[in-house]
Amino acid sequence: MIWAVANANVALVKYWGRAPGDDHQPAGTSLSLTLDGLVSGARVEERPDAGADHVAWVPPGPVGDLRRFVALARGRLGIERPVDVLITSNFPVAAGLASSASAYAALTTALAALATDIPSADRLAAIARRGSGSACRSLLGGFVQWRPGEEAGAVTQIAPPEHWPLAVLAAVTDNGPKRVPSREGMRRTRDTSPYFDAWLRVGAADLDAARAAVRSRDLHALGTAAERNALRMHAAALGADPPLLYWEATTVAVIREVWRLREDGTPAYFTIDAGPQVKVLCEPADSPRVERALADVPGVVRILRSRPGGPPRTLREPPAWAVHATLGAPPVGEEA
Repeated sequence: MIWAVANANVALVKYWGRAPGDDHQPAGTSLSLTLDGLVSGARVEERPDAGADHVAWVPPGPVGDLRRFVALARGRLGIERPVDVLITSNFPVAAGLASSASAYAALTTALAALATDIPSADRLAAIARRGSGSACRSLLGGFVQWRPGEEAGAVTQIAPPEHWPLAVLAAVTDNGPKRVPSREGMRRTRDTSPYFDAWLRVGAADLDAARAAVRSRDLHALGTAAERNALRMHAAALGADPPLLYWEATTVAVIREVWRLREDGTPAYFTIDAGPQVKVLCEPADSPRVERALADVPGVVRILRSRPGGPPRTLREPPAWAVHATLGAPPVGEEA
């Protein structure tokens, strides 16, 4: 039995949209931050006497997609025997917090540990993104760039976690799954939004600004680029037919609170992926004040604390928060 854990990541510059004709290739380059504390675990065990793979997701997740991925990954890694797979996370699933990225990064890492030959990093990235595109970014720690390229694309770390100990606070506004999954949302935006081509063009400038900001540890520059890029992504999604609106009223309230914090002199900046949750970047010294302000916004369910995190790890035993899942009960996530 093998356990692997992997962190979620937040896209500071987003790749919203798959390349035409290839649902596993991004239409543009993205830049993400791997998040310590928002973790998924994957337990994998060979089943030599079984006729098929067995998969489970606790809390419930898309097991059909999971089953197809396991079959594909086993084939690519040369794992002949069926396997038993359990996926679990310590934060809400399918709610816009990159649970699929961390889940498939953890599962790819666990399956690779069963392989006879050690796969290369590029090969692992190519496999992981078959489950979730952004999973390949969670295979690396710190600040990660993913650009289109042949099969896996180029996934590179531009700065390690210790380069910049930012605080990241996720304001959870809805624990439930989002109504339109990211894969469908990206397809609809690409195929029907009149703003999609413009979204891809401006993304290159956002990427250059964000990458330079990370290297110089300039929060104002990074936060400005991240907010701008997030709003442009959601503008393109709103232009889809039918429109995609991932936000709730509380999402907008949190945005306005972040802007109010800045007006009052506290540097804080938001980004929003495909979901209603808002991730807020700030310096560690400002984190307590920002957290209190976000928690006071009506409708915020809880605040999840995070910081730059590292790559996946294999374990001999399940992490403490995952023990509930092994017993068939939902795990309890760490929260403020």
